[in-house]
Amino acid sequence: MTNSELNKKYTEILSVITSDFDNLEHSITECFDGQKKETPIIPIVRDFLGNRGKRIRPALIFLFAKALGKNEVNFVTKIALANELLHNATLIHDDIIDCSLLRRGKATLNFDYDNKLAVLAGDFLIAKVLELLFDIEESDIRKLHSDAVSKLINGELNQYFSRYKLLTMDKYIEKSKDKTARLFEAGITSVYLHKNQKPVHLEDIKHFALNFGTAFQIINDINNFNDSQRLEEDIKNGDYSAPFIFYVHEKYGGDLSKIQNTGMLSKQIKNSDAIKKSQELAKHYINKAIENISFLEDNQYKRAIISLCNLTAGIENNG
Repeated sequence: MTNSELNKKYTEILSVITSDFDNLEHSITECFDGQKKETPIIPIVRDFLGNRGKRIRPALIFLFAKALGKNEVNFVTKIALANELLHNATLIHDDIIDCSLLRRGKATLNFDYDNKLAVLAGDFLIAKVLELLFDIEESDIRKLHSDAVSKLINGELNQYFSRYKLLTMDKYIEKSKDKTARLFEAGITSVYLHKNQKPVHLEDIKHFALNFGTAFQIINDINNFNDSQRLEEDIKNGDYSAPFIFYVHEKYGGDLSKIQNTGMLSKQIKNSDAIKKSQELAKHYINKAIENISFLEDNQYKRAIISLCNLTAGIENNG
């Protein structure tokens, strides 16, 4: 399936929450236009957010809210906004750490300006998230987000201190959960817990988010093998993902010192079964995620969640 076909399918799946996305975009605009005082950082951050990705975290938040019969539009939109702002703050900081030049086809803030400005832009978004969460009365929902940020930072720290080391697959999965899946967990679980006196399926919801987020990170790492810029950055920074780990364990018995020509690694990995193994690993976690939401009543929103899961893992015609 080409990128154009994937984007078309993605848009079709999310057509059931078009109005929710409209609310989110309005909230993003209002979040910055409502500032008492315009500061030079606002147009910079606004431009960065305008270069939008797929908004998959808000998408799942909206779909779960609908699937669960939650009608508190303001609350759900606020959680989706907080999740998206926090995600973008981490992207800005990641670009600084990785010395990245491009993000979504445009120059990164650290390249367009400098690292100092980029750090401040990321911090500015985090401050906005704190403002949003302050107004939420439920302490367990605020704690979900503070725990997610803590684990996310720990994931980044673990990645930093494991640079140029070949992780076991279990360690790679653990890192992926902390770096990526925890933010999915905070957003989706917040919607489920809101005004819920008997959260009997709390663990199912959390496991869905963690399994989906893990698969999402694996697929993202696979896609980097089709992006020479990102792949070069990962290898240069000693950040080894699933295909790389599978390949080195199979080809060199896990001994990094046996690799002689890093320039040919991408082609060698693509010609091996490492990509296929990584795809199967992602599908494994996606299938687990789908099992986690078997308790949800059948409706168009649950079906959209399942379709989104399958599309993410490249599983076609599978419900």
